[in-house]
Amino acid sequence: MATDQEKILHRARLWGLVAIGMTQGIWDMVEESATSLSPSIGETILGELERQLGLEIAGEKPEDLLVELGRIFVDEYGYASEAKVEHTDKIIRVCMVNALGMPEWANLQDHGVEKLFSQPYLCTGLAALARSGIKARGKVELDKAAKIQIVTFELL
Repeated sequence: MATDQEKILHRARLWGLVAIGMTQGIWDMVEESATSLSPSIGETILGELERQLGLEIAGEKPEDLLVELGRIFVDEYGYASEAKVEHTDKIIRVCMVNALGMPEWANLQDHGVEKLFSQPYLCTGLAALARSGIKARGKVELDKAAKIQIVTFELL
């Protein structure tokens, strides 16, 4: 029988598998239209960050907002070892270094999921930007060799 700590790890893995399976299934059903779900997923995560961590996003510049979200994903969730934010004109790139889920995201891409619409930082960033009145389009690229998830926000 598993210890309590092992059960916690198994539950986390189980929920991860559910999320990966749902991402694959949704993409298989609606393909590109699946990206319309990203802000809704992000709103759920954003609500949690507000309740649990007291996050406030009113009045922040887009790059400052994404820096703060990167800090939270690194320091509070351990999603990556570092979040590097680069900003040029209408593009903000966030490199999530040593990010979790690289094999799972790569596997989804290998199985035809062209846009990783459920990647948590992408979703949260889109929702936070929308809450600030900023329209954006996002995408995720994987650098498998460097273990980096590159999340790009194009401000519209």
